[in-house]
Amino acid sequence: MLAVAPDPRRFVEREIIAATFRNAWPSLPALTIASAAVCLAAVVPIVVVPGINPLAALLAAVCIAPFGAALVAVVQQMAAGDHGTLTTWGRSLRRHWRFAIGHALVAAVPLAAFLAALHVLDRTGAPWVWPSVALSGAVAVLTALGLTAVIPLGLADPCLASRGPTLWLAALALVAARPVRFSAVVAAAGFVVWLGTAVSASLLLFVPAPAAIVAVTATWTAAAATDPIADASASTDPSGES
Repeated sequence: MLAVAPDPRRFVEREIIAATFRNAWPSLPALTIASAAVCLAAVVPIVVVPGINPLAALLAAVCIAPFGAALVAVVQQMAAGDHGTLTTWGRSLRRHWRFAIGHALVAAVPLAAFLAALHVLDRTGAPWVWPSVALSGAVAVLTALGLTAVIPLGLADPCLASRGPTLWLAALALVAARPVRFSAVVAAAGFVVWLGTAVSASLLLFVPAPAAIVAVTATWTAAAATDPIADASASTDPSGES
């Protein structure tokens, strides 16, 4: 019987996950403060624009994205085998807030369009609104999943972060290759949000960190098995030249 050689990519994937969780406890202070900052930022759209509406979606992207990206930077430090620190959090918040807001709005605009279409459909019941609901909803889901990979990839590679279309194509290539992993980000966040609303609002503090951990591990374990940046570059430049 021929021996089957182990896939080295599997070892890389396992090491990324192991390093992230191995450094979770020493990084707990940074994770807690970063999560609290995300929750405080989320209060702004709730207070200023109550309810689920297009303006709230756009304002949430502007307010939450910088703190969410800073939290992701802390988790990426953990995945790299180091302890996440408040220094990393503060540095990322200062350097990457524009990057985070810009890409968060890419996902927020289709969501706002979807919510607006739902509002029109609810008020008029016109059948011609259904295509708009379906299209904007599909784009909103796709960009939301893509955003979970865009932020980790962009924070890790400033050159890639400056190439918006290539960055999004790379992120969407990862989502297409491993859709279940990125859907887990939304599922993890949704489950804890449900617990927070059904059991205790204090549980909402535990939403950001698990979501960031799942997003980072999903991104880099998927990247370990593929080469999304090369694929995206080939898609944007048929000659393969940068």
